[in-house]
Amino acid sequence: MLAESKTLLANFDRYFLRRYQWRYHLMIVDNHLFDCYTFFLQAQRANEKLLHSYDLLEIPRDDLLYQQVLADLQAHTQLSIEFRNTHHLVHPGTNIVHDLEHGHGRSTKYHSETD
Repeated sequence: MLAESKTLLANFDRYFLRRYQWRYHLMIVDNHLFDCYTFFLQAQRANEKLLHSYDLLEIPRDDLLYQQVLADLQAHTQLSIEFRNTHHLVHPGTNIVHDLEHGHGRSTKYHSETD
């Protein structure tokens, strides 16, 4: 097994606590901005909006390495995996100017470029 896979699985086992009434899923981001793949474990308590996201591993963009690490992860767990790509970012519809759940306790009003 690759060292990257061992690191990923060790981090996964560290954060996947199998808590009662919690939902877990994996997310893999193909990050073109930093030329890497990043693996996350996301956990959400029942009836809560706040999502806990744990960084599991970041590897350079190498398709053979990525395929092997992904295969090792899928052999280790049956959790669902969500794939995201930074070339296809989704705008939330309107600009978020006040969001207490993600640390924006004050207005983040956007200014026009002429200001």
